Amino acid sequence: MKKMNSAYRLQIIKEVATRRRLTTGGDPMACHISRLIESNKQESTPVDKHYTGCHYDDAIGGWVSNLWDQKK
Repeated sequence: MKKMNSAYRLQIIKEVATRRRLTTGGDPMACHISRLIESNKQESTPVDKHYTGCHYDDAIGGWVSNLWDQKK
């Protein structure tokens, strides 16, 4: 196993310490935001379904018609 860079390791330690401090008795709003960020990281958004004439656009988070920008 490769040894971690010391700067990266220090960053990880700081993040863990900050998370523990927030969850043990920190500001309720900060705890809520931290939980939202963690839940967003855990959600997987890959979309494998393809609909005829549509594609999934990550920028808008939804399905877009392939005919949307075509000139008539």
